[in-house]
Order: sequence, then structure tokens, then C-alpha cells
Amino acid sequence: MKFVPTKEICSQAGSRGGLPAWTYNNNELTQLEIEQLFLCNWMFVAHVSDIPACGDYQCFALGNERALVVRDEQGRLRAFHNLCRHRASRIVADDKGHCGKAFVCPFHGWSYHLDGSLKNIPRADSFPQLERHQFSLKAIDCEVWQGMIFVRFGGDGPSVTELFAAAAAEIGLYRIDEMQPFDEAYRYQFDLDWKAVLDIDNEGYHIPVGHPELFDLVGASYTDQQLEGGLNRACGAIDQRRHRMQRNRDYVAALLRKSYLPDSHKNLWIYWGMFPGFVLTLFPDQIEIYQIYPGGNQQSVMVGATYALADDRPAMQRARALNREINMGVGEEDIRLVKWAAEGMRSQAFDGLLLSDLELGVASFHNRLRQLLPVVTLTQAPPGGSLREVNARMQQQGSVTAVG
Repeated sequence: MKFVPTKEICSQAGSRGGLPAWTYNNNELTQLEIEQLFLCNWMFVAHVSDIPACGDYQCFALGNERALVVRDEQGRLRAFHNLCRHRASRIVADDKGHCGKAFVCPFHGWSYHLDGSLKNIPRADSFPQLERHQFSLKAIDCEVWQGMIFVRFGGDGPSVTELFAAAAAEIGLYRIDEMQPFDEAYRYQFDLDWKAVLDIDNEGYHIPVGHPELFDLVGASYTDQQLEGGLNRACGAIDQRRHRMQRNRDYVAALLRKSYLPDSHKNLWIYWGMFPGFVLTLFPDQIEIYQIYPGGNQQSVMVGATYALADDRPAMQRARALNREINMGVGEEDIRLVKWAAEGMRSQAFDGLLLSDLELGVASFHNRLRQLLPVVTLTQAPPGGSLREVNARMQQQGSVTAVG
């Protein structure tokens, strides 16, 4: 793995400052971010175990787009716009379910095979002569990597496999494609900008104070690492000393040394991130996948789920339950901290960030935003209604801060 040197991250940022305050409170920018960052990048939809049988499907919505992923009769996973070619209704109404051997639009009953081809039009004689192949469901890019299903609404950049090339050897140790859901999926909605959530997720400087139980578990070993190509990795090793907190002592005692993982990873908590908002967390007993993205102006969404290999040993079940309790506590602490930070960013007293060497994950994240959307380098927001035009002009002029 090739990491980005600290001095390079600093030079790319130009200073130890972060994005200007207006970028966290601007609806025009949010809409541009949805279009040019999220709809053009890979978004996680589900694990293969969430769509196990022919006709099973799961949906994902982002901005004005709705994706539908289904397992077809050959066992292949396919992705389409969840949009009927007749009157643009949803083809399936629920976020997750089973459609049998065909999709039937709940509006007028147009039906489609699982490969997206048009199957039947009720009262077809009432329409002009149609070229049926021109009315198939519109396909979306879909890739399955290590058991995780991703879709991309647009863009033609690298595949997920290519993006995660530097992480493949480590992530492959966990046999994610063999896992099953361990707990109910969760969904949080915040009344704040999505970048505020990612900022706290991109640095471990706050862990000693903000997450006392996690710090008690991994101690000072927690480190952030930035990789070339837009990946980031954070890692903490479970401290072998006696832990102050009883739940940590119980968790460490419950972890089994007989594991599918090599000795090098039996005591690691690892976080892999992929721009713009995907996170994969790897633990000795289970994994967690979550994703953060904008839900609209001053609205952000965080969805996630946990997965694990089949293991009915009582000690492993105990370890997994304790892990979830510890992580739920960390999540509640982060929610409180990010809300407080977002409140401050709306204040007239907020005049920018000052980043330490321990917050270079935030600097790297902001560097990438500066590269892709140069308008965020402006200290003041462009006049209302002009942001898109200003950003396009800056892109054409090459007003971009390079990133590694």
C-alpha cells in the first residue's frame, strides 16, 4: 500500500485550514455535490446475502434517482432505474422485497422480465406500434466486489475493484462474500450538511476525549492513513493491558483466539473509506458497512448494517453483542459531536478550521473536494443562482488544487 506523505497533504491544502464556512450551508452547492460527486461515483446498495434468491430486490435512492437491484433467473445481480417506461412510476413500491419472476408496475400494470426487457403492456392495442426493445428498463452500472453490491448512476471512472486494489489483500482476509446479516440495518437522518458528518469520520484526533470507551479499548495505537487514489484507512489494535472499563474487559475475554483471521488481524479494528462517503469497518468478530450522503439542503443520511460469518459458539455470540454495544456508544457520541460542530459552522463567529497532523484525513478529504469542485476554494459563496456557472468556469480554467 502506498500512503500519501504528510507534507504532501499539507502542501495540497495550502494551509492547515479546511473548507470555508459557506460550503456547509449552501443549497446550490449541495445539488452540485449530488450530481457531480455522488451520482457519478459508486454507491453501496446491499450485501449479496440481502438479495439471495431469484426475484429478490433492494432499492437505493439518491437525489432524483432511484436504483433497483434484483437477482435474475440465472442468479446474476442486475441494476436498473426504478422507473417504468410508460409514465415514470416506480416499478416496485417498497425499498426491499420479492417480485416473483417479473416486475409489474403498480400504476398501469406494465410488466418487465428480470433482465429488464418489456414483458407485457395491458391493452397494447390502444398504443401505436412500439419497438418493444426500446422500452426495456434502463440499466445502471452494477458491480459486486467482495460480496458488496455497488451501483453508479453515471460517470465512467475506475471500477470498485480498481479503486480498492490497494486494500484487496487485507479486506479479502475477512471472507465478506460468505457473511450473513447479523443485525437489523439502521438509518439516521441529520439536519446538517453531509460533509460535517464525514469530517468527524475522517480523523482520530477526537478519540481520546470524544470516545473514552473506544480509547480504553485501542489506546494510542489508533492511526489514520491516507492512500493514493482516494482511499483512506484507520486502524487501532486492541490494547493487551487491563482495560479500565468492564465492557471492554468482557469483550476482549470473549474474543476467541481460534479464528479464520491470521494472527496479524485477530486484534485489529480497521476502517476503510472510499470517497465520497463509503466506510467498511473490519473487526475480529464481524464487519460493519455504512454510507453517508446528502439527502437535500442541510440534510444528510447515514445508512448501515453489520454482517458476520456463521458461528454459533457462545463466546463469539457474546463478543459480537458486546461489539455492537461499544459501537453504538461510539455512534451516539459521534452524533452529538457532529451536531455541535455543525451548529458552530452556522455561526457568524466561525471563521474556519485549524487542522493538526492528527486531522490530515480531513485535509485529504477537503483536498479531493477542492479538486473536483473548485468553487469550494472561494472564501465567499458566489452570488445566488451563479454557483454552477462559476464552478464550471473554474474547472475550465484549471482552478483546481491537485491531490495525490
